[in-house]
Amino acid sequence: MEERERILKLLEEGKITADQAAKLLEALGETYRWGPKGHAGFGPDFGERIARKVELKLKDLPELISTSISGMGFITGEGEEKDLLFNPKDNIVIKAVSGDVTIKGDEDANIRIKVEGGHRVNETEKELTIKTMSGDMFVQVPATQKMILKAASGDVKVERIADISLRSTSGEIDISNITERTAASLGSGDIRLEYIKGAMAISLGSGDLDAENISASLTISMGSGDINLDLEECKGGRIELGSGDLDLSLPEDADVEITIHKNKDSDIDSDFDLIKTDYEPAFDMEEYKITVGKPKTKLYIKAREGDIAIHKRRNI
Repeated sequence: MEERERILKLLEEGKITADQAAKLLEALGETYRWGPKGHAGFGPDFGERIARKVELKLKDLPELISTSISGMGFITGEGEEKDLLFNPKDNIVIKAVSGDVTIKGDEDANIRIKVEGGHRVNETEKELTIKTMSGDMFVQVPATQKMILKAASGDVKVERIADISLRSTSGEIDISNITERTAASLGSGDIRLEYIKGAMAISLGSGDLDAENISASLTISMGSGDINLDLEECKGGRIELGSGDLDLSLPEDADVEITIHKNKDSDIDSDFDLIKTDYEPAFDMEEYKITVGKPKTKLYIKAREGDIAIHKRRNI
């Protein structure tokens, strides 16, 4: 049965409310809302191709709808709040069809979960999986925890854990104080990051990215929207932006070589010495170089449309 038909059948049977059905249908539509795949290169559809890549990463999210409600043992009880307690696990997987999810790290070694409405639990010695149909969820875990979160729709807040891998079709994402790895793919919505270390990989179809006090290697791909990126320490990486402005700040002693490919009609402003090279990546693109200190790493920036500003970071 197709996911859309399954949702309508659940509504007809009274197993979900009209509001829940609307959110689920919206989540399905959000996943596939971008246009066809564009052509290779630096063409004007560059932003669309980035959005398409994000779409492909999220294409299996509708499966949450069927896997979260199909098997036996699914506990119903709309609006009923439950407190769940588990022993420590190597990994936690959360699949939330709709509703907001809050995850916080704590010194306590146990896992505490507060969930509203229907849910299903699969537990092994090393891994815990929680599936929810609707309702908000609060998760308290050890600060050293590694987690995977798949959300069809709803806002997500993650704070003070070691590793988070997150995929969502729509909603706002707020992540802070991650010590090892942050990976987030979002179809549409804004992402806010603060105090991120280790490695940071962000894929965003449409929406703004605001990241402060970042000390991580970067892999950022955005279809459309602005980037405000404050690097406490520059560990290199790659930033690809289809349309929107980039505002980047980094330390004066960053020791990095920056290569920028931008549209000829876009403005670029830098507090550091900016050198235009003779190389043209495409007929309407141009290349600039910035060398800060004695480079130990490299940062590559590709911006198809929009202005670029690079600042010296203020000491905080």
